[in-house]
Amino acid sequence: MEPCSSAAQHRAGDLAFADPVHVRELLDPALYEQKKVRGYDGFYAKSWLFYHYLRFNKERQPQLSAYLKNLVDGMDQKTAGEKAFGDLDVLEKELRAYSRQSRMFTYVLKPEQLTTGSPITLRKLSAGEAAIMPLQIRSQRGVDEAEAATIVAEARTVAARFPEDAGVLAALAEAEYDAGNDAAAIAAADKAIALDPARTNPYVQKGYALFRQAGEAEDKRAAYAAAVKPFMALNAIENDHPLPLIYFYRAQLERGVEPSENARAALERAAVLAPFDHGLQINAGMMLIGEGKLEIARIFLAPVAANPHGGGAAARAKQLIAAIADKPDGEKVDLRNLPEPVETPEVAVSGG
Repeated sequence: MEPCSSAAQHRAGDLAFADPVHVRELLDPALYEQKKVRGYDGFYAKSWLFYHYLRFNKERQPQLSAYLKNLVDGMDQKTAGEKAFGDLDVLEKELRAYSRQSRMFTYVLKPEQLTTGSPITLRKLSAGEAAIMPLQIRSQRGVDEAEAATIVAEARTVAARFPEDAGVLAALAEAEYDAGNDAAAIAAADKAIALDPARTNPYVQKGYALFRQAGEAEDKRAAYAAAVKPFMALNAIENDHPLPLIYFYRAQLERGVEPSENARAALERAAVLAPFDHGLQINAGMMLIGEGKLEIARIFLAPVAANPHGGGAAARAKQLIAAIADKPDGEKVDLRNLPEPVETPEVAVSGG
């Protein structure tokens, strides 16, 4: 660790000129929602400053761990912050003084301190992959019905030029799936897999299409059993890919079968691998609550409940945490009668 004078300079303008946000508002989304102005404020800049200060101040550093533990224990953000940090007005004065320093500390990570695990290799895109890359980027960013129809038409044109390029066919499979063309998506994915069995996206797109078809199938058991096969093939290639684990669980659930112990373990592992997927954290938390694994459920749910952007996932996580607040670990809790949660206010994204 050494002093640095160039830490997050892009936040400096917000800290100096945007409408100020008190540290108390960072820890209380409801209060922030009440007090925020319609103009541009320093929420994100102040959040950066707050975290940076806690990481580098020796007296405050242990309080960050205490705050995070409070959240995991089920406290709301406001209570967790007050218990961990003490007088928030004192903390606010410290942050203001910290923001006026001419130099700040930063971590310097040298190359020899970093490990990458498997060797990293680069390769040049094929001509077909380069041609379809702009469409693939648009597909993976997310599309509506109209854009999906436009992209699939363009993807077919590129695929006609490069019919033996696995990368092109994988992107075509995704475009066909987005456009609602399941049979075409499966056909493109199958051809891509035949050309390059190690490429992962074709298995995903084929699995997606088969799962969507299975929802309308007369024999759902057979359809879901078939739909999960591409994901199982993907799991053999990449053990830590979360999607095969999720769909292994879903295949049993949607066939009307009580998920096996292996399937439940798979969903729990997927939630560990993809903490950014709040819906997955909610589903895993609910499953664990039903199994009586309340302490593990709280660990999955607490970060979602603490999401300052609020929304439906945060409201559901808070509701689930409240439902098990007075329950001992090991007690199975029936969640079937829980009402729909009231959504928490979302923090504005100004300054993000």
